[in-house]
Amino acid sequence: MNTTEKSRLSLELSPTVSQLLEHVSEVTGTPKTQLVQAALVEALPDFLERADRFKKRSQELSQQKPKR
Repeated sequence: MNTTEKSRLSLELSPTVSQLLEHVSEVTGTPKTQLVQAALVEALPDFLERADRFKKRSQELSQQKPKR
C-alpha cells in the first residue's frame, strides 16, 4: 500500500456510543470520522503497549516447560 493511501475501516457502534459521538460532533462542529480518528491516534500508544505485553507474556508461557 502506498503511504499516501488511506485504509477504510467499518465500525458498528452501540446506540449509546453513536448518540454520544453525534452529540460531540454537533457541539464541536467536528465530523464524527475525525473524532474517531483522533481518538484512535491518541489511544494507539496504549494499544501498542498492551499488544507488546501480551506478545511477551505469550512467548514466556510458550517457553515454559510443563511440570510433571
